[in-house]
Amino acid sequence: MKVFVALLLLVQLLSYKAVRIRPHGPLNLRVIDCDDPESEEAAAVALNYINAHHPHGYKYALNSIEKIKVLPRRPFGEIFMLELDLLETMCHIVNPLPIENCTVRPLTEHVVEGDCEVKLLKLDGKLSVLSSKCHSTPDSAEDVTEICADCPILALLNDTRVINAVDLALAKHNKEHDGAYLRLLEIGRAQIQHLPDSVSVEFAVVVTNCSTKDAQDHVDDCQPLPEDLTQFGFCEAAVTSKDNVRVSCAIYEHQPGVTHRHLIHDHLGGQLPTLALGVKHHDLRHFHHGSVHDKSQSSSAEIPVGLQSPNPVVKRDVGAVLDPAISHPPIDPTPQKFPVCPGRIRHFQV
Repeated sequence: MKVFVALLLLVQLLSYKAVRIRPHGPLNLRVIDCDDPESEEAAAVALNYINAHHPHGYKYALNSIEKIKVLPRRPFGEIFMLELDLLETMCHIVNPLPIENCTVRPLTEHVVEGDCEVKLLKLDGKLSVLSSKCHSTPDSAEDVTEICADCPILALLNDTRVINAVDLALAKHNKEHDGAYLRLLEIGRAQIQHLPDSVSVEFAVVVTNCSTKDAQDHVDDCQPLPEDLTQFGFCEAAVTSKDNVRVSCAIYEHQPGVTHRHLIHDHLGGQLPTLALGVKHHDLRHFHHGSVHDKSQSSSAEIPVGLQSPNPVVKRDVGAVLDPAISHPPIDPTPQKFPVCPGRIRHFQV
């Protein structure tokens, strides 16, 4: 009889160890899908933040939401953790066009893909970015030539042929236009094609306080307009020889409050920052803390939704198992719901 009781106790103990129960105190964890409207809203806020803090190169568009985690935050609100897949657009950061109206660069033009991790706070229904970390990578040359054997691939931004092509293109524009003299602000991208031999370049410019006629006599005195009048522009050019240059520039209206000081400080005159030497694109790589600082603690050290079961294994001693006077948390038979991720692809898979 004693052996039977001992076996019964052992079986009950093992069964309680195997049962998954909800810990004391609800965690209020929420599971939402990557294509849920709430996920889309968080991604839109994150994307605007990323583009506003990207110091060089081009704006990025959302391609897909890869992962999302929603965590409770003490004492109020929730933390959203997003992983986003982005694609470079044809809008340079000096272009005032909203990202919704910017065209994603096609695969045949050697696309650049961005990957970002963004942490947001949702409080009183409002989303704000706590931090973001990004990097970007051009598609491989092999993948480009596989879909388009004759398509040019990205060239080094500091390639002498690229710099020469930019100089020729900007000189031609300034010579043929009677307006304000333009100075080179930043080389955005370049592609070199052989047979026929040509260099395609894209570059940002800044409007100076000189006319093109005045610049002929004292070009070194031509400086960007004051910040309350600053104007930027963007040029595209194709150069096959010194005498065969095609260039087109768009000058944007003054944007109140937009100065791009970092561009003027880092790049004015076409000088590439040390970090940009020997690269083919302006990396999206950055880490930013948002304007909102989360000083509170997320519940259970920010337990991620969908990654941790809401019913962890809890060990109970034999006395607790057998004593009917001790209340136990109810067993939750509800199956765990995992988020449907990654979300839909808006443009194309790289």
